[in-house]
Amino acid sequence: MIPKTLDPRGWRCVVYPVLSSTFLRFWEQYALCLRAGTKLWTTSPRRTCSSAVLSYFTCLAEEAAVSVSTSGASSSGAAGSQLPPRKMIGVLLLFLLFLLYIAAPQIRKMLSSGVCTSTAQLPGKVAVVTGANTGIGKETAKELAQRGARVYIACRDVQKGELVAKEIQTMTGNQEVLVRKLDLADTKSIRAFAKGFLAEEKQLHILINNAGVMMCPYSKTADGFEMHIGVNHLGHFLLTHLLLEKLKESAPSRIVNVSSLAHYLGRIHFHNLQGQKSYSAGLAYCHSKLANILFTRELARRLKGHPTPTPLGSGVTAYSVHPGTVNSELVRHSSFLQCIWRLFSFIIKTPQQGAQTSLYCALTEGLENLSGNHFSDCHVTWVSAQASNETIARRLWDVSCDLLGIPMD
Repeated sequence: MIPKTLDPRGWRCVVYPVLSSTFLRFWEQYALCLRAGTKLWTTSPRRTCSSAVLSYFTCLAEEAAVSVSTSGASSSGAAGSQLPPRKMIGVLLLFLLFLLYIAAPQIRKMLSSGVCTSTAQLPGKVAVVTGANTGIGKETAKELAQRGARVYIACRDVQKGELVAKEIQTMTGNQEVLVRKLDLADTKSIRAFAKGFLAEEKQLHILINNAGVMMCPYSKTADGFEMHIGVNHLGHFLLTHLLLEKLKESAPSRIVNVSSLAHYLGRIHFHNLQGQKSYSAGLAYCHSKLANILFTRELARRLKGHPTPTPLGSGVTAYSVHPGTVNSELVRHSSFLQCIWRLFSFIIKTPQQGAQTSLYCALTEGLENLSGNHFSDCHVTWVSAQASNETIARRLWDVSCDLLGIPMD
């Protein structure tokens, strides 16, 4: 036990010097490596925020190493070898970062525990994946194509989508990977996509509403909706409505809505649904992800009650998923999040890992009775109190129908 009479600052006078002397050599080497790494990092474009953070830690490491060397040589006492608070905080932060790197494989494994183990093959099946020209959507489309499905990449950037389609065709040997233009920020584009698809295809077995925007500055869609709620919720709401009859005709079929753990911070304020009274880019994203879950729950409830000869209602089931924290282009509007993503990329999920829960809900047999539930890491997980509020879900459905000018039932 450390005696309190040692110093008014107590245990810090013993712990700090021990840490400083023990890791002196490490910090010296770390400073050199980090300095070299910073030079390489800052040579590439769009790295301003990240390089600033790296430079800050570099200075702390160098100052800490020099301070420990100096204090260690001048005095062997506890008080004499203690670093100034700012430098010591830097040392401790660097040590924690070092431990984080050491533990990275286990952390990544823990955060990526959910894996879709379904062996289902999809010859003759048709799937639509929105936003499949990049990230999670791309990996989802690739896996569906690998299993033999006819996959539609529905995206705004057709040129980029064509490149992805060719890549998937080459990797999987499946030539039935098609690209169609879909801009979820424009209801005319959504209706045009649905009209073209319905004229081209007789079936639809899997609809994965994957596309989305995150933390973009305040802006409106072509129809005057706030961008987050307009793209993430209303756009997919309308698309699902337009394709729902085809899904019913092709039953059994599934709808997967990609939401987020961020829904816990979301609230549905019907008086400020469009952010017209107050706006926060971060909270707007959270609100839209909450809307995804509420939409899924109400959709599943309505589908179960649809009169058909099958015991499972319409034969169409719906699920919402949290893909995990994934390294994707979703954070392109936030330089801060880009910085965080790069610094901790060694523990953040890859797009392939992020696609696992979407694939699980789209492919795994026996999930019919779990329609309407929220999934994370390939298993049912909890949602916030508001996300499970059926009254809010029904009202959001009615408000969404009213905004989009479609029948409520």
